[in-house]
Amino acid sequence: MRHLRSFLAVAEELHFGRAAKRLFLVQSALSRQISALERELDVALLERDRHHVNLTPAGRALLEDVRQLLGHADETTRRARAAGRGTAGTLRLGFIAPALYAVLPPLLRAFRARNPEVRLVLEEMHNQQAVESIRTRRVQVALVRLPVGQSTDLHLRPIHSEEVLLAVPEDHRLAGRSDVPLGDLADTDLILIARGLEPELHDYYTSACAEAGFAARVAHEVDRTHVALGLVASGLGAAFVPASARRVAQPGVVLVRLTGAELRLRMAAAWTDAADPVLARFLDLCPDGAKEA
Repeated sequence: MRHLRSFLAVAEELHFGRAAKRLFLVQSALSRQISALERELDVALLERDRHHVNLTPAGRALLEDVRQLLGHADETTRRARAAGRGTAGTLRLGFIAPALYAVLPPLLRAFRARNPEVRLVLEEMHNQQAVESIRTRRVQVALVRLPVGQSTDLHLRPIHSEEVLLAVPEDHRLAGRSDVPLGDLADTDLILIARGLEPELHDYYTSACAEAGFAARVAHEVDRTHVALGLVASGLGAAFVPASARRVAQPGVVLVRLTGAELRLRMAAAWTDAADPVLARFLDLCPDGAKEA
């Protein structure tokens, strides 16, 4: 590569003195490099005498290839250095659906603004799927709901906490109230995320109901919050939803506050490879602690 850069300088300057000055070399060293390149290629690249330097046909043919080759080499070097700094490469990010309501959009905007060359691969997942995807390196980081069960092999950084509200149909008996004691849901059909998909979340809500003095009457199980909201709008029951669901208002749905139990949705960034430079740049933008909403 050094010899090719020397040839390019001479070919463009057509003058050994100017080319040597451009490369910060003495002229004799530059001449030796060109001679070594010609021996390696077994072809004359330059015609030179005491006053003139010209390219041979072989030299002219080589010149354009050398320009492209060195351009690719410079770009490859730049990309490698950028990857080492975490400013280039790929970030594979998993997230639970509620992260889209409040946490993920500002994070992605900030990350994209600071790291425009990083390719983002995003995948919405259930909580258990997200945790498993981190452990199997399918994703580098995931935004997950806490708690995540046995997590001794994961790094966890709490980044968000918000109140849980009750979503009810607009014609429901509780829709006109500003707040509702949890115990008043004893005779209300509930729509919960399926326990097979989100056991910690399902148990969190049913346990809260039990502490309020009644057994949760689970009428429907769904796989995502927006599906639960759709069923609420259809009049099929009430659902526990994060407060940030206000931002995706569903016609026919009213959100009311719950009293008598402090229900909250807590979210964290989870990862395993703390040495990943691209991941480190993402984590730098994640708030360290619980943000109230």
